[in-house]
Amino acid sequence: MKYFTNMFLRIEDRARSAFEHFPFIHAFLAGVGVVLFWRGIWETADYLRLTPWVSVAIGVILLGAIGLYLQTFVGNTIIIKQVEKDKAMTKKTEKEVTEVKAEVREGEITMEQVINKLDAIEAKVTALSAGTKES
Repeated sequence: MKYFTNMFLRIEDRARSAFEHFPFIHAFLAGVGVVLFWRGIWETADYLRLTPWVSVAIGVILLGAIGLYLQTFVGNTIIIKQVEKDKAMTKKTEKEVTEVKAEVREGEITMEQVINKLDAIEAKVTALSAGTKES
């Protein structure tokens, strides 16, 4: 079994490297392969006279047994919920940033205000020092 697995992996690697320069042809052949594969599955199910309910049951059991049922259907739901949660968090964070910016603007002191306050302090210090020299 390991021999066949390694053989298919080597074939796949060679094919992938050969099609690197021809992505359209690669995609086209992949599409044809997928359609033919599913047509074969469909025809086999018809040949075996499987009813739709039996097909669904076999499909669910098969996907559940190999772990793809939950990964595909439930996993996507979990991912979507996480993305929605991240979006809500981003909106909340943006709102908080806007609020903080507004608070900073309210408490912001411009250089002109600082210069005016320093001038007023200098004037008081000068007046006080002039008053002490006169005494």
